[in-house]
Amino acid sequence: MRRGHLVHFLCAVQVDYNDQVGEALANMKAMCQVIRLGMPVC
Repeated sequence: MRRGHLVHFLCAVQVDYNDQVGEALANMKAMCQVIRLGMPVC
């Protein structure tokens, strides 16, 4: 029973972690677009 709870907790943490990474990547992409638009050299 406890092991099941632990697995469920780890899965929830993994999903949360993936959401945060996805958000960070989206922010980085947006920043790169802004930098690219601001500096034609890139």
